[in-house]
Amino acid sequence: MAIVRPAAALLLALLLPLKALAANDLGTIPLNTPEGKPAQFARLQGKLTVVNFWATWCAPCRIEMPMLSAEAKRLAARGVRFVGIALDQPEQVQGFLKQTPVSYPIVLADGDGIELMRTLGNKAGGLPFTVILDERGQPVKRILGIIDEKALLQALPLR
Repeated sequence: MAIVRPAAALLLALLLPLKALAANDLGTIPLNTPEGKPAQFARLQGKLTVVNFWATWCAPCRIEMPMLSAEAKRLAARGVRFVGIALDQPEQVQGFLKQTPVSYPIVLADGDGIELMRTLGNKAGGLPFTVILDERGQPVKRILGIIDEKALLQALPLR
C-alpha cells in the first residue's frame, strides 16, 4: 500500500478551519509535511474536518490510525475531511508512515503543536487528541484519548 501524499493545495485547504479557532494567528505556527515542505493555512468552506493530533511514540495514537484512515476513505464521499498533526520528528513520522500508510494528509507541528492543541481545547496536552470542526471551522467535539469507530461516528454531525 502506498503512502498517500496529497497535493499541496489540498493540504493547505484542509488546515484553514483551525484558523478560525485560535486566539492568535495560526499562520504563525510552522507546519511542514513529513518531507519538510511548508504547509500553510488556506480556505476550505463547507467541509466537516476531523483533526487528529498524534505522535509515533504514542501507543494509543498508533492503534487508532488505521481506523481513522479507513474512515477517512469511507467518509470522503460525504464531504468529511481528515488531517493528522504529528507532534514528532520528520524521520520518525516518515518511518511510521512507511509501515502504516494513511489515507489523509499528515503535517508536523513540533513544539507549536502543543500550543495549538491547547488553543483547540486540550488544556492537558495529552495524546491522542481529536477535534471535529464543522463546516464553519468551529469545534463541535473534542476527544482526548483513543477514539474508536463508534465514538467517531457518534461525534460527527452527519446528516
